[in-house]
Amino acid sequence: MSWLRTVLLAVSVALVINQFGLAMSVVNGTSMQPTLEDGDRLLINKFHFLFEEPRRGDVITFEDPSRDGRYLVKRVVGVPGDRIAIRGGELYRNGKRVSEPYIDSDIEDGNYGPVAVKPGSVFVMGDNRHRYASRDSRYKSVGLVPNELIEGKVELILWRPSLATFL
Repeated sequence: MSWLRTVLLAVSVALVINQFGLAMSVVNGTSMQPTLEDGDRLLINKFHFLFEEPRRGDVITFEDPSRDGRYLVKRVVGVPGDRIAIRGGELYRNGKRVSEPYIDSDIEDGNYGPVAVKPGSVFVMGDNRHRYASRDSRYKSVGLVPNELIEGKVELILWRPSLATFL
């Protein structure tokens, strides 16, 4: 009987960790290139935002507001109080151009905003700034992401299929 208790305890701990602690996720699509690639296996820290608010630059996963059960991965570029605008292919926050060393092109989707980020929400964008490459806060189907929809912070790429080699 003690083995049954041990198995039940192990399963319970695993479920709690997966639900509230750490989770794995797989990138589906190219909206976060060049930072993340299609098929990357990610480690998601679900604890992080229990103790801290999202910060500019965080890469997060969140529930897609327009599709139940689907999750998106994007970068936080605006937090409450920020005013976000796009002009001439560049991101502006609070009237100042933002340096984005993680992207590899200008923003090709045209001008946008300004939009004020409301309390309890964040403004997110994919790192792939080519035309129509990322469905993010610029689009009505996503919009400002409420903090309650945020699942966690991407901490680590566990495995990248493009780097795998076979003998």
